[in-house]
Amino acid sequence: MEKSRSYPVRSHKDSSVFRRLCILIAMAGILTIASVTAAADQNTFTKWITTAPTMAGVVGGADGDGVYAGEILKYTPGDTTVIEALYHFNGSKHSFTALVHVVQTGMKAAISGVVTEGWLMGHQVKGEYTQIMSTQSPNGTAFQGTLDIAN
Repeated sequence: MEKSRSYPVRSHKDSSVFRRLCILIAMAGILTIASVTAAADQNTFTKWITTAPTMAGVVGGADGDGVYAGEILKYTPGDTTVIEALYHFNGSKHSFTALVHVVQTGMKAAISGVVTEGWLMGHQVKGEYTQIMSTQSPNGTAFQGTLDIAN
């Protein structure tokens, strides 16, 4: 006959502490990845209308410092103005073009769309801008905002 063996048994307290420690380590890793990913794809811009429908400006953020160019494809003015446009971000690190849908009410606008060319092509974009005064703009009006590329 075979002898039965006895093994040390962990207490409930030990396994509960171990489980909690594993969960905390996993959560810290997920939060770190999420914060790096979110910050990596945020792009900033300041733009203005040169001669309608053409826009010019500057960009920064994840794409690097560079030049903004854009074209207004459709403009529907009203209490809420709706705009369809192409935004070209030509940064020192990355370049891309996004087809965007803009809804502007008052001095603020919400932007949604998709990257159609270049860096992260096919990814959704979402952002916002605020109308500001600027000496760079021919008429003194510019738009400053962010355009985030979803992962």
